[in-house]
This record gives sequence, C-alpha cells and structure tokens, in this order.
Amino acid sequence: MTPATDPYVTGSIVAASLAPHAADSFDPVLRRLLLGQQFFVKLPDGRWKPQGCQLGGCCCFEFSELKDPVERQQH
Repeated sequence: MTPATDPYVTGSIVAASLAPHAADSFDPVLRRLLLGQQFFVKLPDGRWKPQGCQLGGCCCFEFSELKDPVERQQH
C-alpha cells in the first residue's frame, strides 16, 4: 500500500470521512459523530482538524486517515 501524499496547503478545507480505525480510541458517541462525512481544515503542523471542532488537539488526524478527500470550493 502506498502512503497518501497530502497535496494541500495550510488552511485548506476538504470534505471527507475518517477511516474507521482513526476514531477507534474515541468514546462511542463521539466516534459515530466523527465517522460521518464532514469538513476538515489543514493545520500548520500538517494534521487535519474537523472544521468547527472545539475538542482541541485531541481531535486531529493525519491525511492518510481521511477517506476520499475533496477540496471545498471557496466562493
């Protein structure tokens, strides 16, 4: 398996869902919320955070954990 290459710049927003293993360590209720499709924002350190997430650093993910990311078009 080839590792995913992240082509996005800091601040990019993509629509994606998480790979199931990415949320394994979370509470079952939070896990259900995280596994649905949502928007993720790329942080300066290269990790991805759900847009509007108030959970801080505990809820950041690697690009390889995002399933089928599609860049959100800015208008």
